[in-house]
Amino acid sequence: MKSFDFSLSAILLLAGFGLSFADVDISIDANSLRKPVSPFIYGRNVYAGYGGELLDNNDSVSAEELVNMERYREAGIRFLRMNQGNNSTKHNWRKNMSSHPDYYNNVYYHNWDLSAKKILDYMPNTSAMYGFQLTGFVAKSLDYNFADWDYKQQYGQNAPQNLDLAGGGEVDGSGNLIKEGDYRLYLEEWPADSTVGIVEHWKSNLKYDMSRLQYWSMDNEPEIWPTTHSDLPLSYTYGSLETPERIIQNYVAVAKKAKAIFPDIKLTGPVAANEWQWCNLRYYNDAGELKEDVATDGTIRYCWLEYFIKRMAEEEKKAGMKLLDVLDIHWYPTETTYEHWINWHRVFFDTTYNYPGANGIKRANENAKWDNSITKEYIFKRINDWLEKYFGKDHGVTLAFTETDFIEKMDVMTRAIVYASYMGTFMENEVEIFTPWTWREGMYEVIHLFSNYSKEFSVNDVSSNDSLVSAYTTINKNSDSLTVILVNRSENDAQKVNLNFDNVDFTSQDYPTLLLSGLTKETFVSKADNALKKGSATLTDNKLSLELPAKSITAILLSQKNSTKINEMKQNRPLVSIENGNLVIQNPTQESLSFEIFNCLGQELYSKINSLNKTEIINIKDLEKSYYIIRFKTKNSLDFHKVFIK
Repeated sequence: MKSFDFSLSAILLLAGFGLSFADVDISIDANSLRKPVSPFIYGRNVYAGYGGELLDNNDSVSAEELVNMERYREAGIRFLRMNQGNNSTKHNWRKNMSSHPDYYNNVYYHNWDLSAKKILDYMPNTSAMYGFQLTGFVAKSLDYNFADWDYKQQYGQNAPQNLDLAGGGEVDGSGNLIKEGDYRLYLEEWPADSTVGIVEHWKSNLKYDMSRLQYWSMDNEPEIWPTTHSDLPLSYTYGSLETPERIIQNYVAVAKKAKAIFPDIKLTGPVAANEWQWCNLRYYNDAGELKEDVATDGTIRYCWLEYFIKRMAEEEKKAGMKLLDVLDIHWYPTETTYEHWINWHRVFFDTTYNYPGANGIKRANENAKWDNSITKEYIFKRINDWLEKYFGKDHGVTLAFTETDFIEKMDVMTRAIVYASYMGTFMENEVEIFTPWTWREGMYEVIHLFSNYSKEFSVNDVSSNDSLVSAYTTINKNSDSLTVILVNRSENDAQKVNLNFDNVDFTSQDYPTLLLSGLTKETFVSKADNALKKGSATLTDNKLSLELPAKSITAILLSQKNSTKINEMKQNRPLVSIENGNLVIQNPTQESLSFEIFNCLGQELYSKINSLNKTEIINIKDLEKSYYIIRFKTKNSLDFHKVFIK
């Protein structure tokens, strides 16, 4: 997590008075503990259907679809969330149809077989995620749709769209609901065997490459089903205790069957809807009244996400198999000022940031009591803490953020700054999946820059004023190529930055830079036709200075000078063992060996430089039970070793 020296309010105040900022100093350690960057953060949601970017109701591939998929490839999009949110909850893969809650619950064709095949055939470097249905009901017939066209013609385009009118519902002369439709006419029951059957269908019948269809969303936003899918029977959501447990039990039933037929599947859940729903669920009480509250086991109250994690850990232990692979959430912030927008990325991991929109998180405490003093979200940090609390260390559950919106009110360059800040934060913290819901102007330019020029591993960088200028640094596997992406959030002022590189040896020369600034409209066409402005920056003795334009994103592309670059150790790797409470390291090489020991948080615990001893013995009796990383280095080689101390 980055540190922050003073608030952005102070920065903007100084800018308003026309005062210049001090230089920002950034230090980068190329050999710090490396965190893999998931290619699936370069993702987005895609609407597939009538009028969508991909058509799932037409066997042929249209010219427009080819253009869209070519743009995805050129931009470097590596992951597509295809389950379409609420529209996936009642998807019937056998009949290729779904019931749409935002459009009167009417049933439409949606053929996932077709959209998946188009991705597999035309986007070879891209994976896709679809979803399993957990409510127990899916669409069965198009014969009971509400006459939405006539309704809109009579009452106007702004007439309500989320009324339960499919299945014989009626409105009065003013367009108000007077009779709800009967869900039994257009929905059918759908057990766990049916929902996971699509996997076997794709694997065995259609012979799809399931390595690119590995991630499956466990439905969508289940904690608000009583309103998003209000056509379901009320008995389905009676009681504040029954609601979360029904979600858990339905999840577990599907997860077990999915893992049985596809052991390599990755299941994402609970796909929580928004900041309020991170802690609160909707349910109907015994009187049929819609309520909201936290989850409870009958004795202790829990924030919903904590309860979900706790129950998943318990169910995994009972089942003897992994049931949760990725913890997935949504968030739709609504702030309307520049200062708030460019701080949104701090909501995920920053334990110092007071988020003005903090609301539901005020129940993320012991017994889920409302505490108005809780204003710091750090939701992914909280989730990681809960995962470790209930699953233990080395649980292997990663993080996903699969819906958000960079609101239309933002200007294009501000949206690029905000998106880049999310992307960099997720690179640094090993987030697995990132798929914004709405795709707006300026976002193609950002994903193209990050996906095409970032490397495989994030390394540590420290900015003297991270609120103003952040650096997001990545390095490749062979340690011979490094990219620094700098984000200047100052709305009106250029900013001078000074970079210092440690543990690398670059030639003192000019290196290429790429700049995004001044975006006012959609500019991305392809890798060759986009808004990136080429430039250069001079490196001298592993130091570099340059001036960043106001509201800009700048990438610096560096490479090592020596043909004898630091490589992975392929032979004579150090041997590591644990004997009698000691860590024993044996050096089989004829070279001096340097090594450092890091804990699971990346904090250095021990180091020794240029040891000539054939055997090193280190007392580890006081170390906690956990895994640790040892980084070994000789003059021309580098190696990492993971050890678990029990």
